Amino acid sequence: MKWIHRLEPLWWLLFGAGGFAAALLLPGFLFGVTIAAPQSWFSEYAISYQRMHGLAANPLGRLLLVALISLTFWHSAHHLRHLALDLGLGHIQAAVSYGLYGLALLGTLLTISVVAAL
Repeated sequence: MKWIHRLEPLWWLLFGAGGFAAALLLPGFLFGVTIAAPQSWFSEYAISYQRMHGLAANPLGRLLLVALISLTFWHSAHHLRHLALDLGLGHIQAAVSYGLYGLALLGTLLTISVVAAL
């Protein structure tokens, strides 16, 4: 448990970066994918499979996808850890911390593997 406290600046860095990604980038991404594209607000070329695959297969596009998804995982893990502490689960803090940060790490690794396969 001590290493979790020693790495607290890292967790706060990931929390802040994930909050930035979730607040600034995720709404536009979700709006484009879930509302604008199905309503045909984009041209057929703009949302064609070849174009979207080309954007996601581009190294910069891959980096953006990995950052957007994995930083959101880390933000959520840190937020839920502190929520658990606020709810009085301090007696199982180690299990909560290892579990949540482990899930964020697993989500990050899965994101990298899926995006690398594009």
